[in-house]
Amino acid sequence: MTEVRKILDQLKTIEGVIGCGIVSKDGRPVEMRLPSDMNVETIAIMAATVFGGSMTLNTEAGRQNPRTIKIKTEGFKTTICQCGRRSLAIVMMEDNTDRDQVNEFLNQLGNEFRIS
Repeated sequence: MTEVRKILDQLKTIEGVIGCGIVSKDGRPVEMRLPSDMNVETIAIMAATVFGGSMTLNTEAGRQNPRTIKIKTEGFKTTICQCGRRSLAIVMMEDNTDRDQVNEFLNQLGNEFRIS
């Protein structure tokens, strides 16, 4: 878990990253890096809910389950991706954030949880 903490600390330093973390698929925060004005429990449960809802939509459509969910609104993006069998990685960022840098850290997290 020490390596996961280091990766999240580095991810949080990328310009434009507002928050990031690891949550369980049932919505419990595992390791979070959020601004103090954000509710950790709310972010964790909503990330898990969005990911679970997307899985249900894909299943109903007869499609493969997603590994990554991307949400984009004006000036803001959120990525939620599978990170291990029971965990999800979440990154909330401004629209102009360097996606390549973010993806590099998400890949590192996936490697820590043995998901490529």
